[in-house]
Amino acid sequence: MSGQVNYLVEAPELGQECYLLCIKPKPFYVLYEWRGFFFEKERLALHRIYPTKEDVERASEFVKDFFISHKEQLNYLTSKPEPGTEVWYGYGSNSKDIESANFNPKNTFHQGLLETFQLYGTREDLIKDMNLITEALEKEYKKAH
Repeated sequence: MSGQVNYLVEAPELGQECYLLCIKPKPFYVLYEWRGFFFEKERLALHRIYPTKEDVERASEFVKDFFISHKEQLNYLTSKPEPGTEVWYGYGSNSKDIESANFNPKNTFHQGLLETFQLYGTREDLIKDMNLITEALEKEYKKAH
C-alpha cells in the first residue's frame, strides 16, 4: 500500500459521521458521530479519525500489515509470558487508554491480545509502538497528499 491512508486533518462538523480507527485488540473501526470532545481531538491528532468507511478500512489493513512487516522495530510480546506476569495493552495515546493485567494463559482475551500483537511487557514499549504507528500513518498519508 502506498499513499492510501486518508485520515481527517481537521475536525469534522459537530454531528458529522466519521470513522474511528481502533488498534485494540486488533485493528478495527467504528462509525462515529463527532461531538467535539477532548478525547476525540486526541484521536484526530493521532490520525485515528477517517472520513469514509473505505478510508478507515485501508488504514486498518495498513496497521495490520505494519505490525507484521515491522516486527523488528516493534516491542510487542511474541511468546507467552509466565502466568501472573504483569502485561500491558491499550491504545497508548494517554494513561486512560493503557491497562495492565496479570497474564493468565487460560484467559481468551489475553490470548487474543498476544496473537494480535497487542500485548506488551512494559507500558513504555506500548507507548513507543503506538507512536511508531502514528508516524507510519502520517508518512503514508503524506505520500498521497
